[in-house]
Amino acid sequence: MSNFHLLCEPLQNGIISKLGWRNLTSIQEMTIPEVIDGKNLILLAPTAGGKTEAAFFPVLHNIHTEGLDGLSVIYVSPIKALLNNQEERLNNLSSFVYRSAFKWHGDVTRGEKEKYFKDPSSILMITPESLEVILVNKRINKDELFRNVRSIVVDEIHSFADGERGVHLMAVLERIQEYSKHDIQRIGLSATVGNPEQISEWLQGSSNRPRGVIDPPKENKPKKIEIKYVNDDEQLGIEVYKRAFGKKALLFSNSRTGAEGIKNVLQEKGIESYVHHSSINKYFREVAEEKFKLGKNSTIIATSTLELGIDIGDLDVVLQLDSPYSVSSFLQRMGRTGRRKGSVGHFVFFPTQEEKLVISIAILNLAMKGWVENVQVTKKSFDLMFHQILMLSLAYMGINKELAFKILNKSYPFSAISQKDYYELLNHMIEEQFIQIERDNIFINSETEKKFGRSNFMELYTTFETNKEFTVRFKNRTIGTLERWYVNALGDEFQFTLAGAHWQTLKVDYERSIVYVEEAKHSLPPRWMSDSRFFSYELAQEILKIVTTEEDYEFLNSNELLVLSRYREELRMSGLQDNTLIIEERKDGYIFTTFAGNQVNYTLANSIRTSSNCFDISNLSWKGFKLKCDNRDMLPELTEITAVINHIKNGEFYNKDILLQLKEIVPDVSFSKYQKYLPIKFRKEQSAEYVYDIDMTLKYLNRVEIRGVKDLI
Repeated sequence: MSNFHLLCEPLQNGIISKLGWRNLTSIQEMTIPEVIDGKNLILLAPTAGGKTEAAFFPVLHNIHTEGLDGLSVIYVSPIKALLNNQEERLNNLSSFVYRSAFKWHGDVTRGEKEKYFKDPSSILMITPESLEVILVNKRINKDELFRNVRSIVVDEIHSFADGERGVHLMAVLERIQEYSKHDIQRIGLSATVGNPEQISEWLQGSSNRPRGVIDPPKENKPKKIEIKYVNDDEQLGIEVYKRAFGKKALLFSNSRTGAEGIKNVLQEKGIESYVHHSSINKYFREVAEEKFKLGKNSTIIATSTLELGIDIGDLDVVLQLDSPYSVSSFLQRMGRTGRRKGSVGHFVFFPTQEEKLVISIAILNLAMKGWVENVQVTKKSFDLMFHQILMLSLAYMGINKELAFKILNKSYPFSAISQKDYYELLNHMIEEQFIQIERDNIFINSETEKKFGRSNFMELYTTFETNKEFTVRFKNRTIGTLERWYVNALGDEFQFTLAGAHWQTLKVDYERSIVYVEEAKHSLPPRWMSDSRFFSYELAQEILKIVTTEEDYEFLNSNELLVLSRYREELRMSGLQDNTLIIEERKDGYIFTTFAGNQVNYTLANSIRTSSNCFDISNLSWKGFKLKCDNRDMLPELTEITAVINHIKNGEFYNKDILLQLKEIVPDVSFSKYQKYLPIKFRKEQSAEYVYDIDMTLKYLNRVEIRGVKDLI
């Protein structure tokens, strides 16, 4: 029997008469009884898999049957565009039980927000940063506003969990819990991840509700997946034209530079195309989304901005320049096509280099095996504890230091921070004059005012670092942004492509960070600095397996098989083998070829360095690294290096002293906005957690043979 009968009558009527549905999806059937029973849940399903309704049908049932007034449900999204996208949908669903939703973000007027506080709707749609604004606002009665909060629904929770914004959200949730009379029910909507149980624990926090994961059987929908190797822009244009002309296509690029470059290639082929990335003004991104929805021969070229669940209508095909960096990203992108009943999901990789061809094969192989990356979460987020101490002191106009610890320590990202470490952090913040403590209450001090006090502490509302950028303006309209280093490098007169159009600079206003432009006939895409991407151990090992075997993959055409064969032969000549760690001796050190991923390589390199202080690390990537020794007299023999690695393989190597040494030799580089304000001990501890993976390093070393090669040329 369907679980439809568990829903209240108004919801049943709305689903039948307004949505026109005759049945529920599997995730909705599985979720409804669990939410009604009060569980905290993670819902796993691809984009457009019905997760939103799966969460909201039973949530709306609960608030209706319990007769809750005012704000009862908080819906949190990682981006404003997703809030805009979901506004009509959530208002429609909530109307079934005579409720409504209110969207809150920076573009919503102050007047509309003030009206909301006078008569709050049942659902508040918001980002973590805007929740922080509400919590710190002295004029808002939080006891009254949050008193009836019964549920929180976190969309795209996987995109929150591995970063500062997710830590921030978990802290904000515990602060809201202090005001609510309910044990807030927590529901996370996620794409497929490798560790959903851990994400469930991460979301749980102080809640005493039972928790679980809803992971329905995967639908075996037909899919067409191609890998087409392209040599140049001309061939790329031809191959994209074959698959996209007369259709609606989404083309992903791993960089903004690539996205802008492809636009020109497609336009010349007669394909109507639009560019969509974070450096394009919101207005132009929304125009691109709307025009694309209406078009029939159109391609939207995007970076990860369209990987999340923003609705751009039905797609015929998803194209990918080169390859995504992870299996989870591929699955998210693949999930955007083949949604219509009877349609076939169509995804095409366009690798532009031999190595990128192999990466595409590896991503596809792992996906077919059902393997997906874990989302990395922390229990010791010292940087966000620093941030939240400041925010709590502002929100409470001085907060008792024990109460602050009690609130924060309930949250998973702070749960392993001891009271001793907390006091050490407080003492550091006092010494650096970020806070002062009077009668056990924490107040902000002069350094916080100096660093963050402008515009009523607006800088503190965000937890992520933004690059200093120039705004690009044509007449009175903002087109987008360029990074400061790029403008400084080119001077006052240059041409560039942005939002798919050509521009010539008229004037660069360095004081106000504005580039004034006029239209140009020709230009090249600008460059943006991209974050370096870590390859997982599993992905790197799959790549190694592909290049060291003779397997012919049935999804490859003859040309791609030929390219793969040539590349395999080239690597075979270099001595590459599966299950082998190659150490090549050079005059100034050793080159290690591992194919073990960035974290394992960094862990292994620094572990060896604890035994010899002459080495510096260079050329570290997912494939390997070099240990360089400038003093040849101090360079250890190859046999000594092998002995050190054999010692590391022993699980007893990583004792307290070695772990301390590994933390000490981590460069003092901030990976997040507030890390630089921490004591050096905590800065390094946080960096070490990010770059090291001891368990996987031991797993790797215990499955490989070491082969030493002398090459003293």
